[in-house]
Amino acid sequence: MSSLRLQVLHLTGQSDPRSCGLSPVQHAFLDALPVADDARVRLNFPYDATLRPYRPVPLWLGSLRHLGLFVRIRLRRAAWARRNRSSVESQLRRAEQTLVLAGSIGLDLLGRLDLPRDLLDRLTVVAYGAVATRPPHCRTIRVASRTDHLARWWGCDVEVTSGHLAYLGSPELAALCAQVARDLAAEAA
Repeated sequence: MSSLRLQVLHLTGQSDPRSCGLSPVQHAFLDALPVADDARVRLNFPYDATLRPYRPVPLWLGSLRHLGLFVRIRLRRAAWARRNRSSVESQLRRAEQTLVLAGSIGLDLLGRLDLPRDLLDRLTVVAYGAVATRPPHCRTIRVASRTDHLARWWGCDVEVTSGHLAYLGSPELAALCAQVARDLAAEAA
């Protein structure tokens, strides 16, 4: 049995593969959501508290690492999934329902983990700036910006005003995530 009814977590690529700490912007976004403090997961993918804390990464280096990850998971998908699935599955099983805030390649990472159906049924994903050729088969709301030409290639359900790296600063995304969190909390009650 899950100990929490609802949890909210970020799932993005790793700009720094030695860390899964949240950035100050990610912490602030979680803090603004109408959920209990214990529902806020203070780690990012792959949810390993033994990794280093958050450190700012230059944009060029983070972009290069994301590109490398994007290629690596396509070349070694089975090995990559085996290496990461257990930590992600363990985190997701801590709650009856999970709101996943999937930024950029986060939706693709989630889909490539090949999670079991019973777990996918417990997820709601708000995928902002999603760059995903293999999204998971779960409830997903894709959010893209009118100016984010990269994410718009994959279509969207909701349009907001933002750049690819600035979605968490969008009042429209914040309002959407707050409403989804309220709806999930009501369902879990």
